[in-house]
Amino acid sequence: MLNNYILAALRAFNRQKKHTLLNLFGLSVGLAAAILVALFVNFERSFDKSPKHSEHIYRVAQYFIPIGTSAPITSPVLDKHIDGINGIRDVFSLDMLNGYIDDQVKVGDRFYQLNDLMSASPNIDEYMNITVLKGDLTKALTQPDQIALVRSEAMRLFGSVDVVGKTLARKEGRWTVAAVFDELPANTHFAFNSLAYRNPAFFEKMRLSHNGGYNYLRLDPNTNPESVATQLQSLFNKVAYGGQNVVEVRMQPFSQIHLTSDSRFELKQGGSETTVLVCIGLSLLLIVIASVNFINMSVAQASQRAKEVGVRKALGASRSQLVAQFLCESTLLAIISAVIACALVELSLPWFNTLVDRQLSLNYLSSFSVFIVGITLLVGLVAGLYPALFISSFSAKRVLSGDLQRGKTAIWVRKSLLVLQSAMSIALIIGSITLYQQLTLINSLPVGYEREHKLLVAGLPRNQLFFHYNSSFMDEISRLPGVNSVSAFDSDLTAVIGSSTSVIWQGGNPEGEVVPFAGTSFDIVKTHGLNLIAGRDFSKQQASDWYQKHDDGSKTAGIIVTRALAEQAGFNDPQQAIGQVWRFNDNTKGKIVGVIENLKVGSVKESLVPAMLVCGLSFQNVARMVVDFEPAQLMSVKQGIKDIIQRQFNMAVPKMELLSVNYDAIYKSDRQVSEVVTIFSILAIVLTCVGILGLASFSALRRGKEVAIRKVLGDSVFGLVNLLAKEFMILVLISVLIAFPLTYLLVDDWLSNFNERVSQSILAYGFAVLVVTSVTWITVASIAYKVASARPSMMLRYE
Repeated sequence: MLNNYILAALRAFNRQKKHTLLNLFGLSVGLAAAILVALFVNFERSFDKSPKHSEHIYRVAQYFIPIGTSAPITSPVLDKHIDGINGIRDVFSLDMLNGYIDDQVKVGDRFYQLNDLMSASPNIDEYMNITVLKGDLTKALTQPDQIALVRSEAMRLFGSVDVVGKTLARKEGRWTVAAVFDELPANTHFAFNSLAYRNPAFFEKMRLSHNGGYNYLRLDPNTNPESVATQLQSLFNKVAYGGQNVVEVRMQPFSQIHLTSDSRFELKQGGSETTVLVCIGLSLLLIVIASVNFINMSVAQASQRAKEVGVRKALGASRSQLVAQFLCESTLLAIISAVIACALVELSLPWFNTLVDRQLSLNYLSSFSVFIVGITLLVGLVAGLYPALFISSFSAKRVLSGDLQRGKTAIWVRKSLLVLQSAMSIALIIGSITLYQQLTLINSLPVGYEREHKLLVAGLPRNQLFFHYNSSFMDEISRLPGVNSVSAFDSDLTAVIGSSTSVIWQGGNPEGEVVPFAGTSFDIVKTHGLNLIAGRDFSKQQASDWYQKHDDGSKTAGIIVTRALAEQAGFNDPQQAIGQVWRFNDNTKGKIVGVIENLKVGSVKESLVPAMLVCGLSFQNVARMVVDFEPAQLMSVKQGIKDIIQRQFNMAVPKMELLSVNYDAIYKSDRQVSEVVTIFSILAIVLTCVGILGLASFSALRRGKEVAIRKVLGDSVFGLVNLLAKEFMILVLISVLIAFPLTYLLVDDWLSNFNERVSQSILAYGFAVLVVTSVTWITVASIAYKVASARPSMMLRYE
């Protein structure tokens, strides 16, 4: 029986070549999109699923109220303070060592910096999959002066993975390589290159307010994570911040960290749950549109298959057999489409990997093939079910007697589905335009500093740039060809201002206000392109600007404040703030020498935070340097800085980053969403056109005699084209009434995530309608023109 069904299906495909090719194209594109998205979603959802008790593991994160920033970093000594908190079964600590200890090593006669150097508690195996290639990882984590290297780091330092027992020389002694481990799996949020011994003596010096690590808590199964977060929040504010309400503590579910945490302090670039959800939704839309095309064209072709149904019923075929026959046709068509879709996936994977910044591959021998088979059969059965039930319902007597009337239900279904397709296309176009406008706004917003032609040099010795200012180093950098100016700066404004202090000003809170601050050296306004609105920049000619400890025990420094902070202190006119002296919580007296325009730190989604700059003072472990350079000489500037650092500090070259690149990285997920929506919008319009093309062909054929008679009676070709297109234009206008309100609500909800946002433009809505209407009219007109241009005698010769 199945062989007969397949044979009949192939014959039907041969008789209806155009109908079959259009459906193959639509289903292939829809299934290819679904497979690509499923690969992406499957990978994104697979992160950190390996630990046995991952559903009970949470990472501790803090929201710092004074600086308006969330960060997953907490104190490396948190485990020593949680005895009174109920429900915690185990703690895993992963602590940053770069900046805290000497990470410059010498192998032979060459210096290297150990990037992403961390220490970990010995229970690391319970929280991640780590494959040891050589040596003993436990030894590296529990014995002094031992270190474990990832494969790539061992190759970089020694050119081999057989390095167990070899040593790394440094100023503070030597590290012995105890183990080499394989690269961490791609589907984990963990990322580090080296793991060193967690020296208790080193961590004993730290307080709970030192934020230099990542703490993971495994809770008892019945423990409420919100209760633990509340207790930790009380602990931090009481012990670390003297009872002030400085932080809010949040518990991040272990398996959701990759998709839900977007802090700049992540171990590596995370994913975006929004991107995943948008991809899923849009791929489903494409499958729906392709399935709608199949249903529409199958129903439209029903009258041409009516006699076949009538003959089969007259010969004794039951309705269930006819339904099985038509479902076999739709399923076979879906299977052929799936084969084509897999070929399309293989061709488009390199491009798609670039789009989503992943390395995905299609393995047909994996469990993923079950998904492909499942979605193929589902599409085939669902798309073919209604046409099968509809066509098989024809009465044999009425069909064979020529008394077949087209049912109103079929017409209503076909028109409704076409309205749905057009509404989705309009919504996607509006969404694409609004996304583009919002990203354009983000890039054009004033952030209070210049982003272009600024080079950040991170990981420099703090003492050389702040406490014992190395003017010869800074002067030599400033003399490099292509360098306009240079200044020390301990923060990255595209991320966060990482320090804060309590400040008391006249007429303010006697206990002080917590104010975020960044440490700088001279000429920071000039170098970073800050917008000075009152006063002056920090200057070498003003010795009092630099942070100083005087013989009488007092401490002074020059400060520059933002407009928002000056207004918070009661100065509506920025000039009034110049010369004012504020007192910090360590009794440092800061004299205001300048007021700058507000700084937008991090993303524009974050709230504006009043802040200040302090000359010569830094609480950070390492220092940065900002270099304003001539764009044509970037490479020579980089090389010159490398040479000077190596010569003056006898250290490996630290990380160099372009500020503009860091800023662009903030909105990476938003750009991904915009690109995905744009691409899927184009595909949706193309598939909608395919469906309209098929329906227009059928409509033109069905009304061919009417067109011929009208032409004989004097109608013009253009008038006949519009006559045939009128039905479709009315359906598009109905889709507009459905699409506009729903799209407005969805787009408005997305825009609400931004503090600075565009207003939804009526032009975007008008453009979307114009595009869909024009494309629909052109598609229908191309078919209608062919029919209207035919000689009437060719259509009426059999009448």
